[in-house]
Amino acid sequence: MPRVFWVNRQNRLVILLAMLTVAAFILLMGQPSFTNASKPRFGDPMLGLQFARDVQDVDWILGDAPSPDREVMRVKQYVDFAFIACYTGLFLALAALVVRKGGRRRITGIAAGVCGAAAGACDVLENRAILNILDVPLRATTPAMIQAIRGPSTAKWILAGVTVVLLASSLIRIPKTS
Repeated sequence: MPRVFWVNRQNRLVILLAMLTVAAFILLMGQPSFTNASKPRFGDPMLGLQFARDVQDVDWILGDAPSPDREVMRVKQYVDFAFIACYTGLFLALAALVVRKGGRRRITGIAAGVCGAAAGACDVLENRAILNILDVPLRATTPAMIQAIRGPSTAKWILAGVTVVLLASSLIRIPKTS
């Protein structure tokens, strides 16, 4: 008798984590919204703050403290912690499925799991740095505070990209030569 896809517990976990990740992303993109005063270099204020280069960028995105955009960013960062937990769990669950395949895929799965967990850790560091900057007036914002956001953010995006590439490469079948 053929195996039913839904019977496998790990597959159910992956599907659950994927649905939770999508739901958390939808929440992240929903209300509250930034005001029209927010003018990031990138289209999204959250992404713009992750790659802010100087105090002028922070001013364009958040304005001076206190501002409604700073409070919106605070709410979005707290929701982002849930999103981080969901996508990190999804990366680890997918990596565990890849490890179970054995062979070269075992190494690929372990590497994907490490990179996925590191991406989540960098994202947490980035969120904490953003939360630290929200209560600070622009005149007191230092380049080190901005770099504390930009460094982990860059690492997060690189590690997440590497994780996706590793997981996708595990889907490639290599024919066995006889």
